[in-house]
Amino acid sequence: MRRTMLIIHPGALGDVLLSLPALRGLRGRYPSHGVGLVTSGQVGNLLQACDEMDVVFPLESDALASLLAGPEPVSPPLREWLARCDLAVCWMTDSDQRLYSVLRELGVSQVIQRSPLSSVCETIHQTDRVMETVRDVIPTGDYSWKLLVPDQMVMAGKARLAGLGIHRKRLIVAVHPGSGSRYKCCAPTLLARVVAWLQANNACPLVLGGPADDALVARLCEVCEKPPLVLQQLDLLSVAGVLANVDLFIGHDSGLTHLAAALHLSTVALFGPTDPRRWAPRGSHVTVLTGEGCRCQGWDAVRACLDQPCLQIPVEGLLQACERTLHQRGMVLI
Repeated sequence: MRRTMLIIHPGALGDVLLSLPALRGLRGRYPSHGVGLVTSGQVGNLLQACDEMDVVFPLESDALASLLAGPEPVSPPLREWLARCDLAVCWMTDSDQRLYSVLRELGVSQVIQRSPLSSVCETIHQTDRVMETVRDVIPTGDYSWKLLVPDQMVMAGKARLAGLGIHRKRLIVAVHPGSGSRYKCCAPTLLARVVAWLQANNACPLVLGGPADDALVARLCEVCEKPPLVLQQLDLLSVAGVLANVDLFIGHDSGLTHLAAALHLSTVALFGPTDPRRWAPRGSHVTVLTGEGCRCQGWDAVRACLDQPCLQIPVEGLLQACERTLHQRGMVLI
């Protein structure tokens, strides 16, 4: 039977994507092993579809909860996987060593448990912090990666866009007005100016909405002079297929922004209260814009901040960044 490895990452989409260089480094270190991932179902399904791992054990199916309560509640498939497991990497806290003990009891040869959120980490960027947690196993990660979307997902995305009347005759620009927190989002009027500029230059702005973005999408559409096309409430596989057909992505510090960057889509990322030195996606195809440096001490202060100077990004600077990013990829607005 094939030997296995298990990665446990309970974080959101952006956090998991920032860990991919380390995950690929681990795969390179154990090339003959099957790789299993404990994460949210949609994130795991996306990475499995993109051939980043072999098996997903969804958080929604109590994979992690059963391990923390185990070993008795652990499902037979996960139990069997662990019986052949040479390495488990747990990117989370385990202060009472409960998870470590259960994994060892179920047959895992080596367990690395360390949170990249820990204050003990010496590096700044989250990708480097994740790498730091496994540096005893792999000296470096695979930083040249691009998330490869299968052809059938790309074609499904193309068909979905065609259903909206969007074709490749014009530049397609995805605009995501949301994020995991509304306190990380610019004013809708800023993005409305971008939408109007794109429309005036014969590009096709497409507003994307995630599961919690209904209000922000509605507000953006309300302040647009000419209503843009909208896609929302899609599953993550469908979103990835759509993004694979897009020329430029504009968004905040969100999972979709990290997904666009992972697909090597030209990306303009708008940051405010979160530190881009820590959380921004990397790559020459990514442009990060911010307002003034955030002066808030903690999230209570962020939530109480009315002016949000850190998100006051000049519209001309944003438009120039979009144009420059497109030009670098050999694309021009008409």
